[in-house]
Amino acid sequence: MLLLRAYASIWDFINSIFGTNIPSVPPNTYGFMMAIAFIVGIYLARKELARKTELGIFPKAGKEIIVGQGIVFIDVILYAAFGFFIGLKLIGIILHKDLFVANPQGFLLSMQGSIVGGLFGALIIGGYTAYDQWKNKKSQPEKKLISNNIEDRIGDVLIIAMIGGVLGSKILDAFDNPESMAEFLADPIGSLTSGLSILGGLLTVSILLTVYALKNKIKVFPFIDSLSPPFFLAYAIGRLGCQFSGDGCWGISTAGLSKPFFLPDFLWGNIYEHNVNRDGVLIPGCIEPYCMKLAEPHLPTPLYETIFVTILFLILWKLRKKLTAYPGAITGLFLIFNGLERFLIEFVRINNKYAYFGLNLSQAQYISILMLFIGLGMMVWAVKANKQEVG
Repeated sequence: MLLLRAYASIWDFINSIFGTNIPSVPPNTYGFMMAIAFIVGIYLARKELARKTELGIFPKAGKEIIVGQGIVFIDVILYAAFGFFIGLKLIGIILHKDLFVANPQGFLLSMQGSIVGGLFGALIIGGYTAYDQWKNKKSQPEKKLISNNIEDRIGDVLIIAMIGGVLGSKILDAFDNPESMAEFLADPIGSLTSGLSILGGLLTVSILLTVYALKNKIKVFPFIDSLSPPFFLAYAIGRLGCQFSGDGCWGISTAGLSKPFFLPDFLWGNIYEHNVNRDGVLIPGCIEPYCMKLAEPHLPTPLYETIFVTILFLILWKLRKKLTAYPGAITGLFLIFNGLERFLIEFVRINNKYAYFGLNLSQAQYISILMLFIGLGMMVWAVKANKQEVG
């Protein structure tokens, strides 16, 4: 069954459907699903920010740009650098196919490739940029006013979420797993594609977005409220990436446990054949790059989280308009939901336990408890602080 095995790349999935023999090269399944998660999350966040702009919560703004000034060398250099990377890798893949197939991520995250291809790419893209700017040069450059509402700056949020999310996830996971810390210190860039803690990413991104809001004089709570529900749906999609790639986020073994009668097999015990972690035992007769499966079925906890978190997203998305008058309430409810969901799922996940305050819980569960208290406090504060104004 398709849901009972793992796929290191989307080509593995296509091979299993159509019987083709495409090499297991990028886009990787996990990265592909994360890209979709970011796209969906940013789309919904922009939509919610735009709604609050129309309500007057965020002011409408404009920004002047200069058009027709001719060649802007910094733009040409940036586009040429981008072209160099594209050429370096694309031509490099053609010339060094074996290296790429053997270690796609290592190849893409290194300086391996074709220097000649890189120079050619830089010339094409950088040259076209310079030509386009020269062609549209005006004798008298003009100022043009463009929209610069908060929703128009969603690109800033995307950059903060991508960089802060990955780095924060990796750093917190490194504190929980010594081997992950060693991997991170040995290869900081290459190790960013595995061993990630979602709570670490959430914490880092929350801090960075709060700083961004304060620096740009944006109302913090309405801003964060707009981003909280979309995060849930993005998280749900990202967890599908964990499930379908088999990256080690599975739950405890189901050996010796009785399956509830109402659960289908794919929601009970998965052996994650061809998992990207290469954990378990060898699959007889397998000739793929990823030929391992778990010795015993394990709970597919990423699927559980996808289902639960999607439901929580729908609840928050439904409540967001009613709670608009209480800035901070949606974020508080988000923290409560997120903390509760993660606290419960950790009981059936494989994790490290730590004894503090008479408890024996995982790192994520201690953070979840803190999230529950902060979320409850925010909810109470938001209602009390705005009760008079709402009437």
